[in-house]
Amino acid sequence: MYLETAQALAERGISAGVIDLRSVAPLDRELICNIVSKTGRMVVVDEDYRDFGLSGELAATVVEAGIPVRYARVCVEETIPYARRREDATLPNMPRIIAAAQQLLEPAR
Repeated sequence: MYLETAQALAERGISAGVIDLRSVAPLDRELICNIVSKTGRMVVVDEDYRDFGLSGELAATVVEAGIPVRYARVCVEETIPYARRREDATLPNMPRIIAAAQQLLEPAR
């Protein structure tokens, strides 16, 4: 889904890189910081809950490296329901990722 989402963003004129973190221990902090420092923007997509997870750790990695960043997270919303249709809407998906990326391109408020 992530490469397809990057392609959908490209069709809207937004260039997006995709880092697939197959492993987070050890975390490739240098790669993350190098990529984010090019644009100063980062959308983290995590199929876990927003609070106390990897998405916050990735933001901390960039901020602690002193990189100014506009940041958005697309994570699981609240509790995952049992109904499959509702589950699909709760997990990160292409429309939510695209909306987060487009929001980062708007002027800061």
